[in-house]
Amino acid sequence: MVQFYFLSVLYLVLAACLLLVDKYGSTFLFLINFKTFYNSKKMIQIIGLILGALIATSIVVWPISPGPVVLGDILPALNIIVLVLYFLRKMGREESVADFNNTKRNALGFVTLGVALVHFLFPGIVII
Repeated sequence: MVQFYFLSVLYLVLAACLLLVDKYGSTFLFLINFKTFYNSKKMIQIIGLILGALIATSIVVWPISPGPVVLGDILPALNIIVLVLYFLRKMGREESVADFNNTKRNALGFVTLGVALVHFLFPGIVII
């Protein structure tokens, strides 16, 4: 379904914004506001994790045509699952100064942004 396609692209872009806020927050101030909103209440984080799991499941079950069922949007679904697990692991922790320049988090942010871009530009592509 096309609605889940749009939601998956939106989720990937917003998750990349959360991951890249420390690197580009001084340039793009809306990233800092978005991270502050996301971290303001625990319920917002839980809703984000649940929505991520639901979006990943739905894009696997209902891929964009002509993709095959279950294998059509496997790369964005795997990326969303990795993001859900990453945000679940980071949910209860406070960030320290050492986490400011985290190269692994920045790499995950760039990979997520790349997957979102490829998923948006080529919705019918099937990577098996």
